[in-house]
Amino acid sequence: MQALFHAAVAAALVCVTSLSLAQPVAPASNPVSLSEVLPYKGSPDKALLHYRAMQRLKKRFDEADTDGSGSLSREEASKAGLSFVNRNFEHIDTRQRGDITFDDLKAYVMQRREEARSR
Repeated sequence: MQALFHAAVAAALVCVTSLSLAQPVAPASNPVSLSEVLPYKGSPDKALLHYRAMQRLKKRFDEADTDGSGSLSREEASKAGLSFVNRNFEHIDTRQRGDITFDDLKAYVMQRREEARSR
């Protein structure tokens, strides 16, 4: 069951990455710095793909934050169509506050990526 969960997370990351390639990256209001993804264990091309995917995720996060609080409730994530966030909300919201910040989401995605890589 856990392997299925990890496979689903890996598939979601691939989808986020492929979405970043399909559309140009617009600057986000609070961009993810390239230094956050470098040094990346892989090729420089993979680091750039990861950077672009995180930029797109940040943009979608900011668009979903309709009240401008800097965090997302489950309802905001659901209304914005962030199904990955909605399905994994309890795991992302590690402090059980009922909302998540982009840093929470980024930490979750990076943790899952490391878990998938270590298999």
